[in-house]
Amino acid sequence: MAVISGQKRCAVYEPLYDIDPRTDATIEVFYADPTLASSFGCGTGWFWWTCQCGFLPGGPPTDPFATSYAAYRNFVLGNMQPRVSPARSDIS
Repeated sequence: MAVISGQKRCAVYEPLYDIDPRTDATIEVFYADPTLASSFGCGTGWFWWTCQCGFLPGGPPTDPFATSYAAYRNFVLGNMQPRVSPARSDIS
């Protein structure tokens, strides 16, 4: 049974979805009100998590952020690892 915390949601709190082009994982940035946040054991705010198509999210959401932009930026900056080819030992 789902728990609905409010009958009407404000458009400002609608979730944001994006697809990571490197992994095809979907990122969801969402706002957790007091009811939802209590299920995570933390305070209210914006969170992000990723999941593969057809699967549940891979773990708990990140710590809360003050804005959706801050949550999305945390994902992007934390996951932007440059792709470096492994060093070849046969090159002199």
